[in-house]
Amino acid sequence: MAGVGAATRIWEINIHWTLYSQCSVWDGRGVDIWECIAEHYSKPHTAPPNSRYWRYLARR
Repeated sequence: MAGVGAATRIWEINIHWTLYSQCSVWDGRGVDIWECIAEHYSKPHTAPPNSRYWRYLARR
């Protein structure tokens, strides 16, 4: 598993996500870290946990 950095980018809309880039998503209890598995521009339907675009890595 790739390392999870302290400055992992927060998932936002209209961002270009490259293959293997990471994002973080706050779920109300903690932060989940996801890895991009298909290059794309983020839209509401491409947000984690959409398994077509993201692979779950860890919880911080």
